[in-house]
Amino acid sequence: MSKNHPIEAAKTESGPCEYKISVTVPVERVTEEINHAYQDAARGQKIPGFRPGKAPASVLRTMFGDELLEHAKSHLLEHVSHDALAAVGLRNEVLRMHEIDGDAVEVEEGKEVCFEFTVDTMPEVVLPAFSDISVTSEDATASSEQLEEALQALGGNHQRFDVIEDGSLDEDHCALVNLTYSYEGDSLDVNEGLRFVLGSPLYGADPEKFDAALTGTSAGSEFELDVEFNEGFQNVDWVGKTGSAKITVEEIQKARMAAPSEVAEALGLESEEVLSERLGERIKLDNEQKERQRQAVEILGTVYDMNPFTLPTTMVDEQAEQTLKRHMQQMQQQGASEEDAQQEVDKQRDKIREDSEKTLQNWFVVRKFGQQEKIRINSKDLDMAYRSIAAQQGMDIKMVKDFYKAQNMVDDLRSEIHESKVRSHIVEQVLQANQAKAVDSVK
Repeated sequence: MSKNHPIEAAKTESGPCEYKISVTVPVERVTEEINHAYQDAARGQKIPGFRPGKAPASVLRTMFGDELLEHAKSHLLEHVSHDALAAVGLRNEVLRMHEIDGDAVEVEEGKEVCFEFTVDTMPEVVLPAFSDISVTSEDATASSEQLEEALQALGGNHQRFDVIEDGSLDEDHCALVNLTYSYEGDSLDVNEGLRFVLGSPLYGADPEKFDAALTGTSAGSEFELDVEFNEGFQNVDWVGKTGSAKITVEEIQKARMAAPSEVAEALGLESEEVLSERLGERIKLDNEQKERQRQAVEILGTVYDMNPFTLPTTMVDEQAEQTLKRHMQQMQQQGASEEDAQQEVDKQRDKIREDSEKTLQNWFVVRKFGQQEKIRINSKDLDMAYRSIAAQQGMDIKMVKDFYKAQNMVDDLRSEIHESKVRSHIVEQVLQANQAKAVDSVK
C-alpha cells in the first residue's frame, strides 16, 4: 500500500537524540488503511452471502457503522508511523517511540490525515581503535593489610574458648553447661557441652528467670527451672505439660579469635606460613578480578572522552527517577519515614542523575563494542551462569532455571552476561594492544 500511495514525512531535531516526525497521509492511503482495519476487525465473523474475510468494506461499514473507526485510527497510526520512520531514515535508529495522542488526530474517509510524534534515537557512538586506548594497571598482589584482615576474619570464624579458672558468668564470658529435661521423675538424656551467654534463650523457660539464674554462676554451679514443653519438643508425650530443666555449669570460658597457627591446624594446613600463602593467592585472584572491572570502567570513560556523544534527556531523567525510587524504598525498608527518605533522596538527586548519565554512556559504548566485535551469548554461557547462581544460593540448577523463566528474567540475565563478556573482551584487547605498543617502542 505504501508504494502505491506514499506518505509525506519530515523529521525535526527537538533535543539530544530526539526527533519530531511530521506526517501527512494522502486520502488514498487513508482509505486503504481504513478498509484494511475493517477487514481485520471482521475476520472470523460470519456474514451472510460472503466467505469469511471476503466481505467488502462497504458491507462492513453498513454492519458496524462508525464504532470501528477508532480501531481503524489505531491501525493507521501504527502502520504509518513505522513507514514514516523508514521514510526519514530512522527505522533502525529508534530507541523508543513516544505514544501518539490519538485524541488529537482526526481520521475521516475522504480526507488526508496529518499528525506528529516524537522518537528517541540511538546516540552516535564512535569507537577508537584498541591501540589508541590507554589504560593503567595496578598491582594485584595481596597487601599486608588485606592479609591481616583475612586472618582476623578466619580467626573470628574459628573462635577458641579459654577456661577462666575461678571465674563467674558475666557479659564478657560464657558458660559451658550440661542440660537435662525432666518430667515427674523421668529424665531425658543429658545434653552435654552446650554454651550459653547472658541473654541466650533456654527452650521452654522464662527468659528473665533463666538469665537471672545463670548470672554469676561458676564451674560446679547447679540450678533448676520450670519449663513448658511446647509443640515440637522431642518427647511428644510431654508436649503441653510443665517440667523442669537442670543446668550444671562445667566451665566458665572467654571467647577469643583463633590465632593463625590454630586456624591453619583447623583447616588441615601444615603451618601458619602455608595459610598466609594460600590466603595471598586467593586475595590476589580477587584483586585481579576487581582490577579488570576497574580497567573496564576506565576504558569506557576514555572512549567516551575521546568521542563524546549526547543522550536522550528523557532517558537520563527516567533512569535517575528509577534509581531515586529504589533508594527511597531501601531507606524505608530500613526504618526511615517517607518524609526522611524523601529529604535524603532530594540531597542525592544531582549526584544520582550524574551517575545515571554515566551508566547510560557506558551502556551504549559497551553495546557498540559488542556489535563491532560480534560478541554473542550462547546456551553454554547461560548454563554456566545458572550453575554459578545455583552454587551461590545452594539451590538445584533446575530450580534456578525454572525461577528465571517463571519471573521472565532470562533476557535480563542474558544482558548481564553479554555486558560482562564485552567488558572482559575490551580490557583484554586494550591490554594486548598496549603491550604490543610497549614492545614496538623498545625495538
